[in-house]
Amino acid sequence: MSRKAFSVLLICLVLITHLGTTVNISSAASLPSMPPSGYDQVRNGIPRGQVVNISYYSTATNSTRPAKIYLPPGYSTDKRYSVLYLLHGIGGSENDWFWEGGGRTNIIADNLIAEGKIKPLIIVTPNTNAAGTGISDGYENFTKDLINCLIPYVESRYSVYTDREHRAIAGLSMGGGQSFNIGLTNLDKFAYIGPISSAPNTYSNERLFPDGGAAARQKLKLFFIACGTSDYLLGFGQRVHEYCSANNINHTYWLIPGGGHDFGVWKPGLWNFLQMAEQAGFTDYNAPPPPTPTPRSAFTRIEAEDFNNMLGIQNESCSEGGQNIGYIENGDYVAYTNIDFGDGAGKFQARVASASSGGKIEIRIDSITGPLVGTCSVVGTGGWQEWVDATCEVSGLSGTHDLYLKFTGGSGYLINMNWWKFTPADSDPTPTPTPTPNQLLGDVNNDGKVNSTDFQLLKMHILRQRQLTGTGLLNADVNRDGSVNSSDCTLLKRYILRIISVFP
Repeated sequence: MSRKAFSVLLICLVLITHLGTTVNISSAASLPSMPPSGYDQVRNGIPRGQVVNISYYSTATNSTRPAKIYLPPGYSTDKRYSVLYLLHGIGGSENDWFWEGGGRTNIIADNLIAEGKIKPLIIVTPNTNAAGTGISDGYENFTKDLINCLIPYVESRYSVYTDREHRAIAGLSMGGGQSFNIGLTNLDKFAYIGPISSAPNTYSNERLFPDGGAAARQKLKLFFIACGTSDYLLGFGQRVHEYCSANNINHTYWLIPGGGHDFGVWKPGLWNFLQMAEQAGFTDYNAPPPPTPTPRSAFTRIEAEDFNNMLGIQNESCSEGGQNIGYIENGDYVAYTNIDFGDGAGKFQARVASASSGGKIEIRIDSITGPLVGTCSVVGTGGWQEWVDATCEVSGLSGTHDLYLKFTGGSGYLINMNWWKFTPADSDPTPTPTPTPNQLLGDVNNDGKVNSTDFQLLKMHILRQRQLTGTGLLNADVNRDGSVNSSDCTLLKRYILRIISVFP
């Protein structure tokens, strides 16, 4: 065939193809394109990663859930890695993207790393049906599971970057729809999104782009939509593609001619997505470090979940509003950078709860093994949302430091924490009067009885609506720590409800 005849034929083919839908026509050297033979086959003589089964506790389902994680060849805690969350389809499991499910993700990644086409990365495959008691749609509930439980679990136990520019989400079929739904509505967490053969669970365009696409135009670094032309679910991804084209949202829409709803499309889609994310900066491990944060005063209340680093911690909803950290076991810790202790701190205060026997909080500076400046004991409070204040003295603490709170104790979960703060060394609170022999703890109104009236008066005192004085103030200090605060209110409530029979 002459070169001229070949060119005419090619032009006609492109025109005919475009009559049906928009596709990317790519040369063999550009992406996206069909992978070469053997791209998903085990190769001898190259380093191989490992696939590990993991389990984590999910507050979205109130149960322990499974997942798999691919660790690249040479994985080391001395390095940090980007993470791809890769989702399966309806009725599937965390196994689908690996050998037993037909996906061969680890082999595809090993080969691309060996070829130098991508840098080492971590790939997590969850079970995307987050079902549980009282949950009507497990696939929809998976958003909470992923954002609030799985991602914090991975980031607490593996050496990974924790910013959006090193985090991606992709998936097939139902998982493709979830990639649209979770990725586009959480652009503060994902910069690379790769739905493949997305299913009917894909949100409406209005829900995916509530601001008309402004955030997507600004924040997306890679938006890769793929499908086979013979896939009966083609229209869902195509609908999003058409919206993006009409609203100038940068994206790649790749159709595989004749491709169906199977791994003949999904594996090439992953092969392309990994390389295109690499080119977009997903595994840019030479990026400049983030700027040093402005120091935070140790003497203002700091929410426990506003940590900079942690091990083994999960966030959950708090009965006092907002969130608290929980599921804390022996050896877990939270770290807060650039905490300003001024001329010196004298006391540490934490809002805590425990349904177990509690534990201890080691207060250290500059590293998890740094100087120990104080140890705060936490006793059981009767419930994971039964909050009291725990306090302890600290010493040798001034200037600006990174703060590490390390939790120690027995087996199982130890402590929940809502917030913490320090008190300057020279500002100890005024103590309550010295107890007298005939004191009736809890009798705030001095009527010889302890009941709900006393509780209401104590509550008004704490809220500064009415101030207690004299014997009433003395009796309000039911934990006898020298000050009247919310810890006394909690204990008095438990006493009145007969949860406890004596004050500690």
